[in-house]
Amino acid sequence: MSNLESHPNPVRNYDEALARVIAMQEEDNRDLTRDVCITKLYDRGIQTEHVIILLHGFTNCPEQFNELGKQYYEAGYNVFIPRMPYHGLTDRLTDELVNLTAENLAAFGDKVIDIAHGFGKKITVMGISGSGTLVAWLAQNRADIDFAFAIAPLFGLAFVPASLTKLFERIALVFPNFFLWWDPRTKADNPYSIYYAYPRYPTRALVEIFRLGMITRSQAEKSPPAAKNITIIINDAEPAVSNAEILKLFKLWQKHGAGNLSEMHFEKDLKLPHDIITPGTPGVPVEVTHPRLISAVRDIHGH
Repeated sequence: MSNLESHPNPVRNYDEALARVIAMQEEDNRDLTRDVCITKLYDRGIQTEHVIILLHGFTNCPEQFNELGKQYYEAGYNVFIPRMPYHGLTDRLTDELVNLTAENLAAFGDKVIDIAHGFGKKITVMGISGSGTLVAWLAQNRADIDFAFAIAPLFGLAFVPASLTKLFERIALVFPNFFLWWDPRTKADNPYSIYYAYPRYPTRALVEIFRLGMITRSQAEKSPPAAKNITIIINDAEPAVSNAEILKLFKLWQKHGAGNLSEMHFEKDLKLPHDIITPGTPGVPVEVTHPRLISAVRDIHGH
């Protein structure tokens, strides 16, 4: 298991950041990305005090964060919503996701933090699920992140007992790849899978997110997180990822006594699904979740 160190190379100014985003959008078009899934930027034409990067979830795309992103923009931020590698393609049954690795996820994370320097003096990054895992790795490794928000990061699965998570992950690493439907019953017609998201995923890609989580955990055992402020956001009714594994990482960070660490919980009686972000997903009351996420960020920024 590689150590996966970060390689920061921040842009020098706003114009350079903008050119990089335009290049990403052109690449999205070449990749046959669905229109709504192209990398998004809501900006004021200048560097602002704060920029927020919103990283969409596994098998989803930038459109997942579009509504929330517009609200952050209205609150005064420059907002950058990049497309993760191999996501958001027009063919929802593509097998491109088999190419996802912990290494290319980390390189993507480094790239978007580098770009964000041109858009804001202070950098906030937020991600959910698989990208929540990426946010945790970035928080562990990049001292130039001012605020990190990891929503339901994937470090283990809810149905695998915490005592067996490490064993499960090691077995999964050597298992051959196969595709699983998010809902085996409805398959491509899954009502919980929004029209631009993939209704299935390759186990190999899921394992690579686990691997990034394992690397982050092993780094956290040895050294404190680099980011200045980290907030872990937990859904107490979480049906998919293991909250126990998230809290294990949080406790490792607390042991070092460095940085400003906090937890935020969505209460169990809200009965929220795993994806608390996407408008139009059954059971997701964005009129509840979005304002709370806006407030969480603004409160820690001292607005």
